[in-house]
Amino acid sequence: MLLEFEHIIQVNDLSNKAIAVLTRNQLWQGLVLRARNPDKFNHALQCKHEELEENEFIRTVQAGGTSFCERVTLCPEQKICTKTVPDFDQINAQSITSIEEPQTGSLFVRFHYKRDLDVIDEGVDVGEHLKAAYVRLDRDAIAIIRMLADVELFDKTIN
Repeated sequence: MLLEFEHIIQVNDLSNKAIAVLTRNQLWQGLVLRARNPDKFNHALQCKHEELEENEFIRTVQAGGTSFCERVTLCPEQKICTKTVPDFDQINAQSITSIEEPQTGSLFVRFHYKRDLDVIDEGVDVGEHLKAAYVRLDRDAIAIIRMLADVELFDKTIN
């Protein structure tokens, strides 16, 4: 079975002066930090990555007893694409995280997920549980990126 869904998170609400506006560069740096080090955003994960080319790397992520290996491609200040490596014994999964800016300064992040899904128990909708978990983790990530921007972390060089 295949699970495919997407959701959008509004980053900047230009009509709400109470919320600091992130620049596209700050948002991008935060998304790249999450791509390179997902364990900094979710402490249940362990991660290591190996550079391939300037905007491409392989990351191996462990969550409990499960590990998966993905190729990550960065399209600077636009999108991040991940895809599981086919010659690794794992599910087929891919994601695209893209920055959208319908008007200057009005930033959104679209998260698109596609993955194999094993249905073990007919009474439990595993897909709905996974969707809710992805949305929660993505919202938390944007909140962490906002926090890091508030302390001016992205004004320094990050690798």
